[in-house]
Amino acid sequence: MKGFIFSLKRKTDLIHNSRFSFSTQDIKYYIKRYGVYAVFIFVLIVGLACGTVYAISTDSQMLSSLDFLFFTNLDARLTQNVISTFCACFASDFVFLFSIFLLGLTPWGIPVMPFVVLLRGFGTGITAGYLFSVHSVKGIVFYLFVLLPGTFLFCLALILFAAAAFYSSGKIFFRIIADKNGGGSSHRYISDFLSRGVSCLILAFLSAVLDAALWGVFAGNFNF
Repeated sequence: MKGFIFSLKRKTDLIHNSRFSFSTQDIKYYIKRYGVYAVFIFVLIVGLACGTVYAISTDSQMLSSLDFLFFTNLDARLTQNVISTFCACFASDFVFLFSIFLLGLTPWGIPVMPFVVLLRGFGTGITAGYLFSVHSVKGIVFYLFVLLPGTFLFCLALILFAAAAFYSSGKIFFRIIADKNGGGSSHRYISDFLSRGVSCLILAFLSAVLDAALWGVFAGNFNF
């Protein structure tokens, strides 16, 4: 009986330890596998917070000067049709994806890419902060139902593409500077990067379509 209780307790301890404890090897694996994604997500959140604070504390004239990249002029956007809204959204998103694409093909892209993601988060924060500071609760509801779904989809595409560009740029850097193989051909990494770029461009396109569709359906229900 004692042997049975001891065996049962040992199995319970093993199950408990396997569920709630991580070895050093596991931690290294998760950092290597998801660390780059976590860093870019953190940078995006920091930019979001900074943009929100900036939009609340600055004047409308300064915000309007940034409208070519970010959503800051609500009155102008309300007069646009669905096609114009799609073009404006996709053009803005394409600028960031194209910047990441170019950086992913250069050996110096790694230190610059976080600033691109930070800028996108800053713009997202500006939009949310602007709508809240000018239109209060109604502006936040407008942002949540009309702008956030498409923005979230594009930010997902941007994070995925930035991570792929990070690995591609790093591979090129070590090929040129250190002349190391690093576990595979650089052509394969570039090919994977270009494939990821096509997928993220499709996500950006769908994000713009979603923005335009939600804008066309819901924007007329908000009177600012």
